[in-house]
Amino acid sequence: MEDFIFRALLAAIGISIIAGSLGCFVIWKRMSYFSESISHSALLGVSLGLASGLGIHFGLVLVGAVFALLIVVLQERKFLSNDAILGIFSHIALSLGIVVLGLVGGANTDYFGFLFGDILSITNTDIVWVYSVLIVIASLLGFFWQRLLLLTLNEELAKAEGIQHMTYQLLFMLMIALAVSVSVQIVGVLLITSLLIIPPAIARVLANTPGQMVFQSIVVSIMAVVAGLSGSMYYDLATGPAIVIALGILFVLSQLVVTKRLS
Repeated sequence: MEDFIFRALLAAIGISIIAGSLGCFVIWKRMSYFSESISHSALLGVSLGLASGLGIHFGLVLVGAVFALLIVVLQERKFLSNDAILGIFSHIALSLGIVVLGLVGGANTDYFGFLFGDILSITNTDIVWVYSVLIVIASLLGFFWQRLLLLTLNEELAKAEGIQHMTYQLLFMLMIALAVSVSVQIVGVLLITSLLIIPPAIARVLANTPGQMVFQSIVVSIMAVVAGLSGSMYYDLATGPAIVIALGILFVLSQLVVTKRLS
């Protein structure tokens, strides 16, 4: 197996586990628009990482964390509705990212790869980064699982028990920012949200418990990413769209399963 194929598969499996698990909370908390806003800010993170010379991962985490913090603070003030806040930040971040990348990017900058993913750009350092983030997110989810789940399913009860809503909301948003930071090179800035919401949407049809949904979401995500990568390499397609098409096929099949159960 070629080295770049092995690296792509290894990175894709790690990202699938991250996105599959966090995506369930995105679906439960109805935060798909938030994940899209953070993913749009990723382009700004990429451009700042390139401009500073510290690397795109540093820029992605920094910008994602700052935007997550600002969004949480503005949501708590309740001055504007959540969708208005997210819409404002989403478009500002995307526009700033395009402008800054245009200023700092050179002739060799792979704009298409940043937008739609590029498996050829994955290095051994990226693999280490993906699995480091995986360990961090898996540890946080394992340790705070009960509190995050209670806040998701019954926020009023969680507040009555003394759980700090804002603290855990910020923690979850920072985890989303980390997930976005490792997903850019596989699915690209414009398609990261699909990896967070489609697998859990499919798993929701089949699962009976939250734990089952997380596990099945991860399995679905891995299946789609491997299928998408295979199609991308075989037919010379953009990686991100190929993965999303694979997810779309699995989603349609899951809906057929639901229809058959109801009939």
